[in-house]
Amino acid sequence: MELRHLRYFLAVAEELNFSRAALRLHIAQPPLSQQIRQLEDELGLQLFERGSRPLRLTEAGRFFKTEALELLAKLDQAIVGTRRIARGDVGWIGIGYVGSAMALLLPQVLRRFHAEHPGVEVLLFEMLVTDQADALLDRRIHVGFVRPVLGHDGLIEETLYEEPMVIAMPVDHPMATRDSVAIAELADEPFVLYGGRTARQVIGGDFILSQLRAGGIEPKIAVESQYVESALGLVAAGMGVALTAAGFRHVPRFGVRFVPVAAPAPSIPMRVVCRGEERSPTVLAFLKIVRDVAGRLPPFWS
Repeated sequence: MELRHLRYFLAVAEELNFSRAALRLHIAQPPLSQQIRQLEDELGLQLFERGSRPLRLTEAGRFFKTEALELLAKLDQAIVGTRRIARGDVGWIGIGYVGSAMALLLPQVLRRFHAEHPGVEVLLFEMLVTDQADALLDRRIHVGFVRPVLGHDGLIEETLYEEPMVIAMPVDHPMATRDSVAIAELADEPFVLYGGRTARQVIGGDFILSQLRAGGIEPKIAVESQYVESALGLVAAGMGVALTAAGFRHVPRFGVRFVPVAAPAPSIPMRVVCRGEERSPTVLAFLKIVRDVAGRLPPFWS
């Protein structure tokens, strides 16, 4: 028995007329009658009362019609589901991210991904860079957004863009109204540092500290915070200033002003990372959207 036998049978069972069923199936009537005979021979019973006018189903035929409809509906559902999985339209995806990814890039990525793949559940985890590496290798997340560089065997990193860095200052800071500030002018300022001491050690030297030192100062660390969001809260509280990514300028924050760094201004890469052997259609679809959105971001000071 083949699927065409079921489809032919259902056409005749619904039309109760071989001629109309043949027209519906776009085949001649004799081959259709032959296919129904083959099906009945295989089942060892009659599905139709052929002497009746109009054509009627036998009791066995009525039962077979019900079962065939259900079977083909399940088959169609399986085909649709399989195609959705192949397109990455179902399932779940775990996303790890550093706080600055949520300032500009990630909200746009998530909005578009949800619009194109509404059946996929997205789980978000704000994580330090080193925690993302562990989560990726343990398969607790599928994709990470890190900066500046992770550098871990088994993981593939891709730079999405370079983001200029800015000075986050309390709004009442004397320099907060300036068009730009040179790092060297901040030699006596207390700094709020973020990223986690352990994470900075694993990465191999703190990126923020290296940029400040490259600007000619040895920063005075007033307080440290694990995450950039809490660091900006400390800036608003007047605990110090912080060097951070320009994308935060697009996120209104009470009590903080972001001032560009005078040229030559440092920048920090935003990178996306996943497992090297990743083949999930859902993940690949997500990464495609990430690249497209990253390539369309507006200038950071527009």
